[in-house]
Parts: sequence; structure tokens; C-alpha cells
Amino acid sequence: MHPIPPTNIDPTPPILDVENVSVVRGKAKLLDSLSLAIALGQHTAILGPNGSGKSTLLKLLTRNLYPSIVEGHCGTIRIFGQSEWNVWDLRTRLGFVSGEIDQHFHAGRSGRLTAEQAVLTGFFSSELEPDPEFITEAMRTAAHEAMELMGIGPLANRTLGTMSTGERRRTLLARAIARGPQALVLDEPTAGLDLLAQRQLLDHLEKIAKQDTTLILVTHQLSEVLPCIQRTILLNRGSVAWDGSTDQALEAGRLSGLFGCPLSVQKSASGHWRVELVN
Repeated sequence: MHPIPPTNIDPTPPILDVENVSVVRGKAKLLDSLSLAIALGQHTAILGPNGSGKSTLLKLLTRNLYPSIVEGHCGTIRIFGQSEWNVWDLRTRLGFVSGEIDQHFHAGRSGRLTAEQAVLTGFFSSELEPDPEFITEAMRTAAHEAMELMGIGPLANRTLGTMSTGERRRTLLARAIARGPQALVLDEPTAGLDLLAQRQLLDHLEKIAKQDTTLILVTHQLSEVLPCIQRTILLNRGSVAWDGSTDQALEAGRLSGLFGCPLSVQKSASGHWRVELVN
């Protein structure tokens, strides 16, 4: 006789499940009883002005910050259904790309890495040249496939310190996806890029979205909200101000209220967004 499996176990838990979480620093409440969940396959943008809680939420997700105890409760955060994670194990399922990581790889010893070496560091959660003895052929194959997908195959032997910001950012995207993560968290991925580099990066992110990798975009730039992102969560003062379809979230009136200024919002035929301040 076979045991009956428990019925209360979700076979496909959300990537992120935040329930009633607050973060307090001094007298400032950075997150205020925040609750949200993001499912696998649900490309999602988290949008808000400076001070809305985006950076704090990211730090919770990367385990660089933990919830505060407020009135005897600290809420719960589950990543892939688990509240306790080994950070190194987590990074095999959840990739990260941010301007902060970019800066780490731009200067110092990391800047002397070639593109191939930088991508391979992702298998070891390191920013230093990996020991060749521990690099397998499977790792090299995955690294080269990721570089080709990001359009940097010809740059395999170029050092990061000699690359443009756009080339380096695409190298870090290749690093993040080489291990085949289920989801990719993007923290303002086009920050510091010129218009052409922005479009190139966004086009490559669309390719990643088609590879069964869920995108979680954290930004205040509407231009980064890709056509594949059908759900948008608006944050304001540490709480969810809106959670729903991207078309409704990015209505001019709703965004004007969120950012505290009159805005004009347009969506192009290709599904990209543009916002302007109304005089």
C-alpha cells in the first residue's frame, strides 16, 4: 500500500512569497506590512519612485537584509516555497543582475577577467578567476551558449575592464543565466547605458524571457518594462499601491499619483513604454 501524499504541499510554489513583512530602521519604516507573491512564468515588474521600498525588497530577496519584528511579528518570506535557504544554493535557481554587481566587476582584480572567465565565475558564486581544475566541460559549454545568446561570443577573450558598459552588462547577464536559473532578478538593468546599448540589452532580455526564465524587473524606469511583462506591482512608501495588469498599472493618472507629478504615458506598437513629464 502506497502512502497518500499530503494535499497541502504546493508542487509549484511561487518564486517569491512575502507575507506581512516590515523593515524598520530607526524611526523609518522602509517596508510596511508588505505582502506580494510572484509565480514561476509570471514576468513581473516592481515599479516605484525612490524611497518606495524597492531596494529594501531586493535586499530581502538576496538575504542581505531580514524582516524586523513589529508588535511581536516579523512576517514571512518564502523563496521557492522555503523560508530557510543556503545562499549558495539559492543562487543556482535565482540569478541577479544589477548596477552594483556591474561595479564589482568593472574595477580591481575582477576587471582583469575575460568575458569567459567572468561568466564561469557564476558557477562558483565568486567574483575572482575560477580555478581551472574545477571547471568542467559542461560548465564551459553552458558559458559559451549563454555568451552566444547575449551576443558576446566574439568577446570571450576580452577583459571586462576594456569593455563598454553595455558589453559588460550583457556579460553579466550571460553569467546570470549560464547556470539555467528558473528566475532572473533585474535591478534597473539599463542604468548608465546609452540609448543604443539600452535597446540591445532589452532585446536580449526578451530572448531570455523566451528561454523559460521568469523575469522580475525592479525599476523606476518605464522604458525597461518589456512587452513580455504583463504584471506590474507599484510600490509606494513600503506598501503595495497597485498590483495587476501592466496596461492598467501604467495608466497616466495612476503613475502621476504614484510619482507625485503630472505624467504623459505612451505605449508603442511594439509594446514598449515611454513616459514624459507634462509641463
